[in-house]
Amino acid sequence: MKLNMMRKLITIGITGTAMAASMAASAVDYKHVAVAPEQMEQQRLPSAQSKGLFSHSTMLPITAASLSDMGRKGQSFEQKIYLDGPMDSPIVMLSPDAGQWFMSVTNPMGKVVFDELASAHKALPVDEVAVGSQSFAGKQLQLQNPMAGEWRVKLTRKGGALNTKATKKDVLGYLLYKGDTAFQARSYLDNNFTTQGSDVNVVASMMDTTQDRGDRAAMLRKEALLGSIDSAVALVKSPSGERYSITLNDEGINGDKVAGDGQFGAKMPTGEVGVYTNQVQISGKHISGKQFTRTVTDIYPVAEQTFDFADKTAQLNIVNGTSAVVSVPVKQLADADRVHMSAEIWGTNAEGKLESAAWAGGIVAAGDNLELKFDTRWLTRQGLQAPYSLKSVRLQNADNNVPMAQANDLPLKVNGKIAQSKAATKAISKDMLMGKAPAKAATERGTGSKLLLVHGYCSGQAWLEGHFSGADEFQNYKQSITHDTFAQRVDSFGDQYNSYGIVAHSQGGAAALTLYSRYWSGLDNAGSGRLIQSVGTPYQGTALAGNLAALGNVFGAGCGYNTDLTYSGATNWLATVPSWAKAKVNYYTTSFETKWWRYDYCHLATDLFLDDPEDGTTEKWSGQLSGASNRGHTTGQCHTSGMRDRQQTRDTSRNSSMNGYAAR
Repeated sequence: MKLNMMRKLITIGITGTAMAASMAASAVDYKHVAVAPEQMEQQRLPSAQSKGLFSHSTMLPITAASLSDMGRKGQSFEQKIYLDGPMDSPIVMLSPDAGQWFMSVTNPMGKVVFDELASAHKALPVDEVAVGSQSFAGKQLQLQNPMAGEWRVKLTRKGGALNTKATKKDVLGYLLYKGDTAFQARSYLDNNFTTQGSDVNVVASMMDTTQDRGDRAAMLRKEALLGSIDSAVALVKSPSGERYSITLNDEGINGDKVAGDGQFGAKMPTGEVGVYTNQVQISGKHISGKQFTRTVTDIYPVAEQTFDFADKTAQLNIVNGTSAVVSVPVKQLADADRVHMSAEIWGTNAEGKLESAAWAGGIVAAGDNLELKFDTRWLTRQGLQAPYSLKSVRLQNADNNVPMAQANDLPLKVNGKIAQSKAATKAISKDMLMGKAPAKAATERGTGSKLLLVHGYCSGQAWLEGHFSGADEFQNYKQSITHDTFAQRVDSFGDQYNSYGIVAHSQGGAAALTLYSRYWSGLDNAGSGRLIQSVGTPYQGTALAGNLAALGNVFGAGCGYNTDLTYSGATNWLATVPSWAKAKVNYYTTSFETKWWRYDYCHLATDLFLDDPEDGTTEKWSGQLSGASNRGHTTGQCHTSGMRDRQQTRDTSRNSSMNGYAAR
């Protein structure tokens, strides 16, 4: 697809006069960026195991095969559940026909503590249970300080036969409950490069997080607890709908790397291009003997490998002055118009040793050679000479950021003469960081300056324009799109203005940062002030991404998969964002208000998936953006409406402050 045609297609869903303006716009202008050696580490992909999820809860699928037929009385689902935590625990049932299901709960002593069908108890209301920015029909029962042990939940379904089209494996709903928050499951995929046919294993373990809950870095350093897991199974659904049940082992075989280390593993399917859902179900015992269950639900994208490196020397072609192009020969393996390429450029110092000059990256057009603009002053500022080389040359899918190929070291041949400065300086100019804006970019934009108000993932209106002056609201409601596509849609909308700053909610913050770091836009023309301000943005992902995907499969609703919002997807994306672009972000986080006498949460259901403090979608730790300006954390505010505390975008004081500080 030609880029100018792509620009037109991405405007679908944008309303108002901006539509006509954006339809007339030409191809997007890629921004090729660089980072100084001191910040280069942030541009490297972290280890795959650092992307894992933690879970202190269980989300069990209710399938047609698990039901017992009661004849005219309907169907029933009975399940043993193990409550092992010292705190209150909700039991949540989610199903499209939740009103036809009735719950009874029996404690470990054999006493029925709740029964919707008994006259002594009231029926549970059917609520719209909010999970992130989406909601699903369900029922919730709150247990006060339940005793540890084996409980029994029975769900009786009335209202006629099941849909005859449902297969035995089809999921009809989910049963959710909470475990000990200090005893968590951990699961991750062990390969960053999830391309079609690649060797990817899932790894699962249990760990004691008594002192570290909410401290992501500390939790990642935890060792697996030995002897705690009795069984672990991965339930996988492929992009085409095929289902797999894969047993994990700790015997050093079939995807498990080391026997007896407490980390269970198994090989995962990667045969189809698209998004897989994966739920790891774990059962076992605490050291004390208490039984437990945990589930970890995630999604992972498998991308077609569209490019690989050719066995040829890379070139540094001097254009004029300090302008050059890094040209990397590749083999194109499948149709693609573009790819994100990044590389570290190294040269030889006066002592004859290789030294890093800069990291460079950006989206490049397809071809036999992938070409990345580069400023040779990165070499001369440190007095580096030949021989030169490229290290950690990485190709990533430009849309969903899946790493596809990496070359650790490529020789770099210079064609032309590198301009030597008479007075070498260590200073770094703006042109060295992002090059110069193409002349045509300015002429294709509208006039005037605005503050753009941007919503988030699968969202309706997030901001009230009355809280801001000189503002215009971007409206692309109820969409699930990648950060890159989101950024391009904001760019198209913003083309009606010459310059703008952005105030964003949730995923809108990540989209704004993507726009600034990958494309020339009105952000580059903005005046003084804070360029990008965000509230509640999960810059490092959210644990809800996989759970939302699983629920969407059942409800046939929601906004669909979004792998950019997973921990793993967010990490892949952040490796493409230069540190100086992050420095242009000012962000805020919030969480629920805590009272000592009650069980606190933004929403009962999302509390099962997230570590405190959190806002119902974004955990405080995952809302942090390294190198950006943290403008503070506020309690008593939740992510969206419909949660327990106030909606975070309705804080008039903070909105007034953001309005006053905003660049336009």
